[in-house]
This record gives sequence, C-alpha cells and structure tokens, in this order.
Amino acid sequence: MAEERAAEGCLVAFVRVPARAFALLVVVPLRFLWELLLAVVLRPLGRVLEWLAVQVGRVLYWTVVWPLVQLYRYVLTPCGHALARLGRYLVVVPLAWLGRKVLAPAGRAGWTALCWCGRVLVALPLRWLGRNALLPLGHGLLVLLKAVGTGLAWLCRHLVVVPLAVLWRYVLAPCGRGALWLLSGLARGAGRAARVLVAVPLVWLWRVLLYPVLRELGRAIARAWRIGGRIWRFLVVRPWRWVRREVWWPAKAEVGRVLREVRRALVG
Repeated sequence: MAEERAAEGCLVAFVRVPARAFALLVVVPLRFLWELLLAVVLRPLGRVLEWLAVQVGRVLYWTVVWPLVQLYRYVLTPCGHALARLGRYLVVVPLAWLGRKVLAPAGRAGWTALCWCGRVLVALPLRWLGRNALLPLGHGLLVLLKAVGTGLAWLCRHLVVVPLAVLWRYVLAPCGRGALWLLSGLARGAGRAARVLVAVPLVWLWRVLLYPVLRELGRAIARAWRIGGRIWRFLVVRPWRWVRREVWWPAKAEVGRVLREVRRALVG
C-alpha cells in the first residue's frame, strides 16, 4: 500500500502541472467564447424569436382561430341543432314506430314459428336416432378404445419407460455427474486464471494510473472553468453594468429631458 501511494503521489505530481496548464490554455478561452456567444448571439436571438412567436400567434388567432370560433358559434351550432330536430322528427320517430308496431311483432311470430319447425323437423328425429342407434354404437366404441388403450399402455411401459429408466439410472446420471464435476473444476480454474491475469492488472492500472490522471484532469478543468467565469464577470460584466448604470441611463434620461423641453418649447 505504501508503494502504491508513493507511485500515485509521483504520478499525480507529474500530471498536475500539465493538466492545469492545458485547462488554463483551453478551458478559459472556451469559457470566454461561451459567455460571448451567450451575450451577443443566443440571448438576443432568443428575444427576437420570442417576439416573432408572439406576433405570429396573434396573427394566427385573429386570422384563423377567431373566425373559426365565430363560424362554429353562430353558424354551425344552430344549423346542427336544426338538423338534429329535423332528423328526429323525420327519421327516428317513424323508425321507432315501425319497429315497435310492425317489426317487433313480426319478429316474435317468425321466431316462434322457426322454433316450432326446428323442434318438429330436427330435434325429435335426432333424439330418436341418438337413443336407438348412436348410443349403443358409442358404448361399443368406448369398450373397444378402452381395451386398445390398456394394451398400448402395457407395451409403452415395458418397451419405452422401463428401458429409459434403466438407461437414466445406470448410464446418463453417472455420466452427467462426472461431466458436471469436470465442468465445475474447469470453471473454477478459469475464474482463478481470469482473476490473476485480467482483474488484478486492470484494478492496479485503474487505481495507480487512470484514476489519478482523470481526477487531476477533472479538477483542473473545473477550476479553470470557474476562473474563466470570474475573469469574465470581472472584465466584462461589471464594467458593462457600471457603464449602463453610470453613463447610459443618465445620458438617456438627460436626452429624454432635453427632447421633452424642445417639444414643449415648439408646442408652446
């Protein structure tokens, strides 16, 4: 452990300075470019797009939505109510009367006649045929099938089940146990070899080399990003706020006051 810590310390000390230099030379300009892009392009573009979206929405509302709402409210809705009333009195009421007074009685009478004919022409002959012919025939077939099934079960037991049980007990089960023991031994050996040859070197590589390098690089990049933000705020944001507060707003107010005085003088 002491040797690993010493190696890690040497490696970290060797990587820290180049990582910080790289972060300061690359990340800080990138932070400046990002802040400049936000201030010059993205935020004004977002405001312009927001204004355009509001104007387009207003135009679409007054040119499309509002006329459609008025059309639906004052034209389509009254016409739909009138057509519904007309269809009810011209179609629904006559069809209901026809179904109640004509079709329902005719359907009940037809169903009664059909049931009576089916009983006389189909049910009674089938009942006689089943009682006097099909029932004895089915009983004989059942007895025959029972005898055949008993014979086939005896043959299957003595020709298939018993030989398979003997084969499993005296051949397949011992072979399977031996193969399982052999495979488990091979798996344990392969696991130990993989641990010694792969896992241990990978853990050592990660612990001693990769993790310290990546950690120092990440810290350097984060520190450089924060430094770039502070420099941007100190060199750009604060002077701009001061100019806007101390120069632009007073000058704007003074120009507005002068223009009001000139307008008042011209009007007076």
